[in-house]
Amino acid sequence: MIRFRALPLFAVILFSLAAPAWSNFVPPRNLDPANSTIQLDSTFQQDAWLVYTYDIDHTGSVINATIQSSNGVVAVEQAVLAQIRSMRFEPASRSGMPVKVSADPVVYTWILDKPRIMSAAFADKYREAWALYSEENYDGAFDIAAELKNYPGRNALEEVKFQILAASLASRWKDEAAELQHLTRVVEFQNLAIDNNFKNRYMPTDQYLQVLNRVVTLQLNRGMLADAGGTLDDMQQLGRGSDAVNDAARRYSESLSSLQNVADITVRGELLPLFRDGPGSLKIGLSRSRFSISDVRGRVGGVFLVCGTSEMPLRYPSQEPWTIPTGWSDCVIDVTGRAGTSLVLHQLN
Repeated sequence: MIRFRALPLFAVILFSLAAPAWSNFVPPRNLDPANSTIQLDSTFQQDAWLVYTYDIDHTGSVINATIQSSNGVVAVEQAVLAQIRSMRFEPASRSGMPVKVSADPVVYTWILDKPRIMSAAFADKYREAWALYSEENYDGAFDIAAELKNYPGRNALEEVKFQILAASLASRWKDEAAELQHLTRVVEFQNLAIDNNFKNRYMPTDQYLQVLNRVVTLQLNRGMLADAGGTLDDMQQLGRGSDAVNDAARRYSESLSSLQNVADITVRGELLPLFRDGPGSLKIGLSRSRFSISDVRGRVGGVFLVCGTSEMPLRYPSQEPWTIPTGWSDCVIDVTGRAGTSLVLHQLN
């Protein structure tokens, strides 16, 4: 079994505080680190994934713990909420005074290593959608895909199958951003299975290499060189020397050569929410040490530089480009704010 939990970041409710106020902010401290990770046991036999949020009040108590989205496995939701509510913290403070803070949305995934089988009802709907797709009735296939997206209690294989269907529809409509978003979800699930040595995965290696090859194409089309390089590394570990890997490597090398003398590599992006009506975020790998953002349409709440296990907030707005600190590598810019906000990332020579 695998328990995956993204560590929450904490933000003062008034997220747009001036820099001097931030310098006096001390984040909350978990008083029982052993209970900081959600723990489930073998009594939970359904795949589950969810996004939850919570606040920590000025006394250090957890309040407003909420499941914001999930695949509808109620037993897991209840267990997760019970554990969140039992956490205790030393409260956050600003200028020495306790303050209420909110945790960023946290993703929790509980996947079992067992044979991957779709339920009969889901499989029937899935086949119906592909039949409509083959008839070029993409609107009809989309309607069924919307049903599958909200199918209660769907398991991990069903989630992967839905995402492949949705990506295929996005490709037909030439929406590369949506296609990449759906395929990224497929990659997340397959990589969890690979990284944890699951016997039961979601697709054979040759098919997965084709998915990754398409991901490389979409990333290169958007100028996401660092992300494409990371995907290519995954491909080489799985199938070095195969046709799919050689094809991806060739196109990556060509893009790298064509862009190395470009003064400003731009990537257009949009902040996407983890749940309906929630805040948005955008993460893009960095291939150059100097970078900035512009053409913001919406609201940016914060910008962070994440490099491996190191992380730092970046002043925003900034009149000068940001710079990756010496010695930091494998860096990602992480932008948070209002969902739907669009922007342009500039990577500068």
